[in-house]
Amino acid sequence: MSAGAQTENISNFQIRPDLKDKFRSSVVKELIHNALTEKLTGFVYSAEAGEEMTQAISDLIRNRLLDLNLPRYKFVVNIFIGEQRGEGVKVSARCLWDADTDNYASDVFLAETFFCAAVVFAIYYY
Repeated sequence: MSAGAQTENISNFQIRPDLKDKFRSSVVKELIHNALTEKLTGFVYSAEAGEEMTQAISDLIRNRLLDLNLPRYKFVVNIFIGEQRGEGVKVSARCLWDADTDNYASDVFLAETFFCAAVVFAIYYY
């Protein structure tokens, strides 16, 4: 391989997404909100139903994220459903990432008898 060909290959390596392909948390927050509303409107909470519902919501959000066609992004979708009993709940996450490319979006659905929190982490794969 010639030195010119090596230089050409190196210059094609992209470590940042194009502006049009960048994860936009406002767009994903709306996507999450719509998915939660669609799945949880009319839902009656029980521990067994909650387990199945978390999987269904996670799959729905993941599929809609893939429809956004954001190349080289990897997604982590976390769903939390719990019963409303007047108690507080704290959920935290710690991530090591590139602040220029990686991001997250979240939303919460509140009903009279339960709550649901959804968080999507988007990590750009170099």
